[in-house]
Amino acid sequence: MNVEIARKVKELVNKDIEPVYFEVAARLNLKLRDSKYMPWILARCMTVRQARISLALPDPNWAPTLSRLEVSDRFAIKLEIDKKVIDADIRNLYEKSFVHPSRKGPRPPTSFVEWFDLQNHTKFDAELGDEYFAAIGLMLDYEQREDREKALSERIKSGQPQIARILARWKSIEHIPGMLPGDDIREFLKANTLFGIIKCACRRRYKDRDCEQPDEVCLVMGRTAQMAIDRGTARQIGYNEALHLINNELVKYPVVHITARTDDPKKSVGLICSCHADCCVVLRAPLVLGSKYPVWEHYAKSRFRATVDPAKCNGCGLCAAKRCQFNATRLRIYPEYFNERAWMNEELCMGCGCCVETCPSGARGMKLVDPPETLKLPSDAKGLYIGSE
Repeated sequence: MNVEIARKVKELVNKDIEPVYFEVAARLNLKLRDSKYMPWILARCMTVRQARISLALPDPNWAPTLSRLEVSDRFAIKLEIDKKVIDADIRNLYEKSFVHPSRKGPRPPTSFVEWFDLQNHTKFDAELGDEYFAAIGLMLDYEQREDREKALSERIKSGQPQIARILARWKSIEHIPGMLPGDDIREFLKANTLFGIIKCACRRRYKDRDCEQPDEVCLVMGRTAQMAIDRGTARQIGYNEALHLINNELVKYPVVHITARTDDPKKSVGLICSCHADCCVVLRAPLVLGSKYPVWEHYAKSRFRATVDPAKCNGCGLCAAKRCQFNATRLRIYPEYFNERAWMNEELCMGCGCCVETCPSGARGMKLVDPPETLKLPSDAKGLYIGSE
């Protein structure tokens, strides 16, 4: 970490803060009351008054005549704060991802994940500072990693599949027989009419990362796009621009498309990330920091695996050096050709298609491996999906 950012993080977490922030942290997760980071992170992103408001939510007197981000007069009277002030504070907390609109009015996040995964509003960059995002990264990498490993272990033991999975680059699989709508990123676009592009919340935590991937790469669609546009975190784009992003812009980078598992794009969670191990909270664990479990237990593979035809390979090494994050491809000597050419380790391949799209000699391809059943959503994840509430 940059020395100056590290110094500011130290200052941030050593400040004296009000007890109310420990209470707010505990609302997200009881363990977070004792976090070395979370109460101080909250103290940076909300005032004491806003902390009191968040603790009092949800409003028991909220009525459908009010907006989803508005409180009742009785709520304001009980807190002894002017209703207009509360409504303004709730809007501010909504933009900062600490209040969410619901069918019963404004509510605080229901989990730590619901909070940290939406820390991407550039409007507050100067107010929050680089140290704010860096502190979140440190908390996730070190303080929260053990809990995430434990949750993953319990998920594996229960037999539940991964909630999120790789979505193969469509140009790498467009001619593969057996491709289904749940495999095809274009079908996710066709299932929606509203699109936005957002800055990756993960990348904002690692300012001095080495991967040099662009920030504005995550695609939101449908209801998810509507909320992101309303929050001010998404730049609204049209269908053609969304398709251009997938077809042209993201091809330049060795990022992998990630979405929640579904066999029906119409019921998608509405988010397609473009992830890299240097800055993805999930991929960092197995690929950078170390995990008890291989990467495919964290994110499910696509239904495809990359192939290579050594007869066509020119040995340039682009796939191994620049495109594959998973160490699934390398160069080896082929005696019959008297030189090094690409070789695949299918067990390590995640089926992202990154190496296929940019192979200069056309030696790369994909094959269908997994059955359609692997697309189906886990039984415990229905709340993530549109129409499942």
